[in-house]
Amino acid sequence: MEACSSTSSSMRRRAQMMCYCNQKPVLVVAWTADNPDRRFYGCPNYWVGRKCRLFQWRDDEICERGKVLIPQQRQRIIQLEAELAHCKKREKFLVVVVALLMVIFVVLCLLR
Repeated sequence: MEACSSTSSSMRRRAQMMCYCNQKPVLVVAWTADNPDRRFYGCPNYWVGRKCRLFQWRDDEICERGKVLIPQQRQRIIQLEAELAHCKKREKFLVVVVALLMVIFVVLCLLR
């Protein structure tokens, strides 16, 4: 009996899931305080105002520690990405300054 139930559940996973609008559900990531980085399937029409109420979690619930750590780490990633963008801007500026100084140096050498 166990083999039969596992086979039927694996067959259900392979079957094409459809929402109540008869469309393929989309995979969405929740970023709420209770469910940070938790994935679920929902209706693709949700964001255009038509809600067929399809909602199905894809993964298991996150532990309490994860609910604290994941948002903190996500915030740190956002902060580091902003710092990286700032460093890249600064690097471009410095490359332009060095190139300009090299051009000035070459011109001055040619004028001597």
